[in-house]
Amino acid sequence: MERRVGARIIVGEDGMPKTVEAERFVLKDSEGNPKAVLGVDHEGSPQLLMIGKTGQIRISLLVDGEDEPSVVLSDPTGGRRIEVSVLQSGVPSVNLYDIDGNTRATLNVANNGAPYLGLIDSRGNLRSVVCLYEDGEPVVQLFDEEKKPIFRAPQKSSFIA
Repeated sequence: MERRVGARIIVGEDGMPKTVEAERFVLKDSEGNPKAVLGVDHEGSPQLLMIGKTGQIRISLLVDGEDEPSVVLSDPTGGRRIEVSVLQSGVPSVNLYDIDGNTRATLNVANNGAPYLGLIDSRGNLRSVVCLYEDGEPVVQLFDEEKKPIFRAPQKSSFIA
């Protein structure tokens, strides 16, 4: 016997449902497999999860506990590969992840309008930066395995990282 608890349906004067309220909704296919989940996580943050053929979450749309919205695209195993977010500071950010879930590239645009691209090695070290200063001056910087600066162009600019 199936028991339903915690949902509320509000109907209009015409008897048609106008609002459905619950803490979690699960969309299933004709075979009973979950395909999407709309709900709140353990911290009370809203999330929409889209589930692929393998049963892994492929797309997550959420607002985290820090009130930062993000969209995460995952590979067929459920591993995070791309995340697009807006940080609390208002900075938009795109992160690319390798097969092991490590951040390998990040793209941001600071609130002053300056874009920044950082490339990160497999050990998590920032190795390359391409950016524009607020005045539009381009900068390219490279770092060695010990995070020491090894190249900067133009030479007159200061190191960012």
